[in-house]
Amino acid sequence: MVDIDDLIRRVTETTTPAPEPAPVKPPAGKPTDPVPLRGGQGRLVRAAVPSVLVLGGSGSSGASTTALGLAAAAAVDSEGEVWPVAVDATLGGGDLALRGCDVAPPVGSVQSWLSTPYPELASTVGACAGRTSTGVRVLPRGPEALPRRETLLSIARNLETAGLLAVFDAGAPVTSRLAAPLLADPRVGLVITVAARPDAVNRLQPALQWLDENFSEFVVGDAVIVVTEQTPGTAAGVIGHVRTHLGSWVREVVAVPFDLQLATGGVIAWHRLAAETRDAYLALLGALR
Repeated sequence: MVDIDDLIRRVTETTTPAPEPAPVKPPAGKPTDPVPLRGGQGRLVRAAVPSVLVLGGSGSSGASTTALGLAAAAAVDSEGEVWPVAVDATLGGGDLALRGCDVAPPVGSVQSWLSTPYPELASTVGACAGRTSTGVRVLPRGPEALPRRETLLSIARNLETAGLLAVFDAGAPVTSRLAAPLLADPRVGLVITVAARPDAVNRLQPALQWLDENFSEFVVGDAVIVVTEQTPGTAAGVIGHVRTHLGSWVREVVAVPFDLQLATGGVIAWHRLAAETRDAYLALLGALR
């Protein structure tokens, strides 16, 4: 005699597929996590060079020369398709124009440019700015406050509307109140300069911690550290230390070698820089993409 219940159980077991295991969700990531590219570890590439904020980890760290070198690299690398503008974004005005304008000095300042009726026009920028041999425009800053409640963010917006690439030299410290609006904008690239000296590197980590606490880890994670060698033969050990202990915090670490053109304190001309120095600024440009 056939057991109907047993027959039904055996048929059900042979015709019903086993349930598939639930899919395992990958662990949550962060925007600063490396993204696998071309079979290795890398980062997603920006569609274009962003506006850039250059901050000094401490005084005399080479922020101005780095801003000028980066702007020149962008102009040379694009073969005239990108028109950079180096903007003095320090609190009281620095020597950006004195160091950078090897062709024509500026006839205005950031403040006088912003006071014109149409600051968002490229022609207005060109009328106020100085010029370098690579075509970079340079806007100096006077000691007075910015007009009409302007900020570095509105300056960046005007230059972007004009089709120009803004490179801001905000100097030191990283806690500058002028730099805060750009630090809060994730579209702006961040460069932090540090002199190749142990005391300067010791002050760099607290600066990164301050940025992490006030603007989140993602700002620090997407920053590029530039180590500037201001005395011959001092960079090797310092650069290795920065890459070992701080390299995992940031997007990239770039070294700018000692260059007599930068060290003399006079006007800087791109074609007079050593080939290694020009290569370093081009590498910095690539790190920001």
